[in-house]
Amino acid sequence: MNATIGWSVVVALLLAGCAATVPIQTTVDLSGEWTGRVTSPAGHALARLTIAPDGAFTGTMYLDAGDRPFHGSLLVVRPGQVRYQGSDGNGVVRLNDEHGRMTLRFLRDDGGVDAVFRRF
Repeated sequence: MNATIGWSVVVALLLAGCAATVPIQTTVDLSGEWTGRVTSPAGHALARLTIAPDGAFTGTMYLDAGDRPFHGSLLVVRPGQVRYQGSDGNGVVRLNDEHGRMTLRFLRDDGGVDAVFRRF
């Protein structure tokens, strides 16, 4: 059992080392179509996200009980620090480069991961 836990920790550390945080300079850097998963009070589901150059975003969660729209806004507080305010909460945004694939993470202020998206 301890060997399994040990290997799990090693693999997690190696994977974390493979992702580089990309500093976000403006909301234009994030504009476009993204696809991923969202966790919200409504559930955990596949989702599509569209970010406008001004930072406004809209999206749809594809839940078994029916599609659920969400929306909000991104704000670059200073280069490298981005906050979001959305219909399901507030938090920070991180952009990671994982071997050439850009991953956008919405992290709620309470510490939970709200959403993870990849560029179309």
